[in-house]
Amino acid sequence: MKAVSSFSGLLTGEQKIIESIKSWVGGNLIGDDCALIACQLLVSTDALVEGIHFRRDLMSLGQVGWKAVAVNLSDIAAMAGRPRYLFVNVCAPPDFAESDFRCLYQGITDCARQYRLIVAGGDITKSEKLMLSLTVIGDVHENGCLTRSGAKPGDVVIATGDFGASRAGLFQLLSGQVGNRKAATTQARENAETSKSTDHTRDYAINRHIRPLPRLSESWTLVAKTGSTGALMDASDGLADALVQIARASSVGMMIELGSVPIHGKTKKVAAEAGVDPMEWVLYGGEDYELVGCIDANVWGEWRKEGSKGNPFVPIGIVTDGTTIDLTRHGAVAPPLDMSKCFQHLAPT
Repeated sequence: MKAVSSFSGLLTGEQKIIESIKSWVGGNLIGDDCALIACQLLVSTDALVEGIHFRRDLMSLGQVGWKAVAVNLSDIAAMAGRPRYLFVNVCAPPDFAESDFRCLYQGITDCARQYRLIVAGGDITKSEKLMLSLTVIGDVHENGCLTRSGAKPGDVVIATGDFGASRAGLFQLLSGQVGNRKAATTQARENAETSKSTDHTRDYAINRHIRPLPRLSESWTLVAKTGSTGALMDASDGLADALVQIARASSVGMMIELGSVPIHGKTKKVAAEAGVDPMEWVLYGGEDYELVGCIDANVWGEWRKEGSKGNPFVPIGIVTDGTTIDLTRHGAVAPPLDMSKCFQHLAPT
């Protein structure tokens, strides 16, 4: 299989430093959403930092706790695994009271219990701001394991759910906060009181931002159809990032029809209010935690014959033997990906 050197131009600064770290430490287990350990364990870790990943004037501590667990579970879903154990490290500011810990851990345990995840340990320490570092351990699914590197030419590119909604929700929260901090704080408290509500009983986009749902059952449905054949990852950093990561890891190209990417009506409405093309949020907004995968065209065809019931994925493109990701939008050529629009924690030169 030929190398796809042209993708080096689509790496963000953060991805470049990760590649350097892999070479420095000899990290053969680094590269997918989880490290796949020889004993068939999946291990993933994520950190959430106040002011970077969340703001306490926009989210309750319970919501922060839920989201911290959910984003880790999304990494397990990205490899079609079954989550088992969770370790939680909390770095708390000096004024963090026992009641604050109780609220935070209520959100953590609510999410963990919903997905049958056992909180098995962790640590607490003092810090200037609130930080959480979580590690989740899971089992490889009995039907196989999907990574980013399994795509091949001719595969169908598929995705779950819809994209851009989390960024729309963030826009709504920030809009409520600008010039009216009290209103935003009130909104966060109201959200906390209804933290177990469904999408139908509160704002869809805000719900998607503060209470993401890891697509575990969807990943299990896929691996039951494909075994270890195909590719999968979550779109935590946006659809554009997911497409580039899969294509690069698999040494393939893609043709993506943006008009086929699901966008919720609420996302379109909020984008119009913001004066933004919703496709910008779809490609670069991030934090949707949907799954993006590649599946053999014949397997996909047979699955589609069974009807849409029980199939949580939609097709959005095909895998090619090229070296680029080509975009169309309703049949017309679309502008190329601009990875500088992706959120980056680090962008070293």
